[in-house]
Amino acid sequence: MSLQVEKPEADDQAREGSGWEVSAYSRPHWREKVNGDLCYTKEFGTHALVVVADVLGHGEGAHRGAVVLAQAMQRAAGVLQQTYSVLEEAASQTRGCALFLALLDRKAIEYILVGNIRGWVLTRKRTELLVGQPGIAGKRVLNPTIRRLELPGPALFLVCTDGIKRSFSPVGLPWLWEGTGEETACRVVERYGIAEDDASVLVGRRYV
Repeated sequence: MSLQVEKPEADDQAREGSGWEVSAYSRPHWREKVNGDLCYTKEFGTHALVVVADVLGHGEGAHRGAVVLAQAMQRAAGVLQQTYSVLEEAASQTRGCALFLALLDRKAIEYILVGNIRGWVLTRKRTELLVGQPGIAGKRVLNPTIRRLELPGPALFLVCTDGIKRSFSPVGLPWLWEGTGEETACRVVERYGIAEDDASVLVGRRYV
């Protein structure tokens, strides 16, 4: 399931308003034609709402769960707590999922991370691992922790599902800043993806 982008009508500059360019690359388990990972961006003019979800398992069953989550995103209103509640309710109709969601604007990232999805925020000077909490969205009610990172200048954030090897780290990889975001995401999946699982990478770049 590739990156899905939802833009407000008559707002062609939504991405410019948030200051972020978001791309993703996803591929299924090598024996499957579809996967249960979802990468989704919904734009609100001055900020963008980003979701990465990994429905448990793989194949058709997991894919149906990802479709349920994508449909639920149409009800998201650009508030993290509200969006988490919408997705948690939708996930309860599926196998459950690991879940990352974030609000991006020109100054900061606010995010929630539940389960075994991993993420990092990179600047030219440092790399910060995003802090998550254990659990499976949709299996039991969680009290999600909202965290915020201030970003004074250009930045890159990278989020991956557990189909990317645990040995992967963005530290010391200057090529992450090169090419398009989709090319970067594809390169990570090709180099570090696990064949026996769905694998997805989402990349966000802020240039100002």
